Amino acid sequence: MLLSKRIVLVLDQQDQSCLALQRCGLIASRLQSPVTLIWLGDDSEKATEAMAQLEGEGIAVTLLYSVRDKLLKKLAKILSQQSPGLLVKSCDPRKKGFMTSIDGQILRELPCPVLLVKRDELWQDGIVMAAVNPLADDRHQLQLNDDLLQVAAQIALATGSALTAAVACPSAMMGADPVMQSEELIQLKVHRALEAQLKRLQLHAQAVAVGEGPPEYWIPQAATQLAARLVVIGTRARGGIKGALIGNTAERILPRLDCDILVLRIGLADEVVPVLQQ
Repeated sequence: MLLSKRIVLVLDQQDQSCLALQRCGLIASRLQSPVTLIWLGDDSEKATEAMAQLEGEGIAVTLLYSVRDKLLKKLAKILSQQSPGLLVKSCDPRKKGFMTSIDGQILRELPCPVLLVKRDELWQDGIVMAAVNPLADDRHQLQLNDDLLQVAAQIALATGSALTAAVACPSAMMGADPVMQSEELIQLKVHRALEAQLKRLQLHAQAVAVGEGPPEYWIPQAATQLAARLVVIGTRARGGIKGALIGNTAERILPRLDCDILVLRIGLADEVVPVLQQ
């Protein structure tokens, strides 16, 4: 998908900071990517100003309008027609009823990589953190772990940043496996599994943060400890009633992180990495 290099940028006229506009401009300029700008609202003057800002940086822009309630349908149609490589949007904390945020719905329903922007701090010379689970025994989750590390590593290389990793390990419990009954042994097992994974991928992480607890609590804590400017996380995009009621790990992490978040689905590394290497 990223081989097309087209970027979809969603801007809400109620968002005064325009963080997504700035971040999209930097990425599109680097990749020489055309941008489809989706403007949420009816202020055509501000929409035109945003378009002109991107065009002033030499970026080809197509401007479209939408309303908030129809955004998902609009994005789904665009993705089916253009197959964009990245969707950029400011992270939106607002909820839709008691169910989930619009960002959560985007993560569930849209297959492309999604960059949710929270800060104006540049990634250059910073910290890029991959949130992984090296103890997973599911082949799909293991592949997703590889994808996250490879994409995070390539972004770190492209921005002169340091690659780090964070793992939320399970709590010590009573069970048949003695290793899983000791917090110290669990963390040792996690470190060894992650080291093996990094070695297999021929990657090096400057720092690794391993902690006990649910990912939605530990990953944001680790991001703060490591001063991450970008966290790369994965989603299996749980849908249906289960997804509506309990959400996905990526969704639950979103409101707790205080930095930019790149969310990937399984199998995207082969398409993302070649573009980032340009």
